[in-house]
Amino acid sequence: MKLIYTICFIRRLKHHEQEVLMLFRSKAPNQYKWNGVGGKIEPHESPYSSIEREIYEETGLRPVNLRFGGIVTWNHTGGMYLFTADDPGGSLVESEEGSLEWKPINLLKHSDDVVPNITFFIDRLLAGHPPCEYSCTYDKEGKLLEVQERALPNPVITSVFQLPYTQT
Repeated sequence: MKLIYTICFIRRLKHHEQEVLMLFRSKAPNQYKWNGVGGKIEPHESPYSSIEREIYEETGLRPVNLRFGGIVTWNHTGGMYLFTADDPGGSLVESEEGSLEWKPINLLKHSDDVVPNITFFIDRLLAGHPPCEYSCTYDKEGKLLEVQERALPNPVITSVFQLPYTQT
């Protein structure tokens, strides 16, 4: 299984309500859906350095309190490293990936306009639970059938910071 992507959910507290910075994707995959910020890991990057770069490219922000939260996999064929960060403040910069907006947590859990697998991990992720795997199974049409939570082996956890990046 290849983990070649990263994704981050940047949070802030506004008027006593937790919000997450979401990207309304203008490109596949997940086109026309709200998702976290992230992208593909470059050959010279660790997953950690990749998500730092992706956040800056897609938002103009430099993340603070960046934390590894696990991995999301799909149909045992691919996946992505999952991160959280806190809002460092500052102005957002639009990118060709899509439009950015701060969204309340409840939207992430109850909207058909959000990538469906987010509902299954967002609460545990934002609460700072230990990193784990969220294994997603999709049917041939791309409909999410189930998400299983599994413990992560130590090599996956340590690979987050290793250079150069090697696909697992």
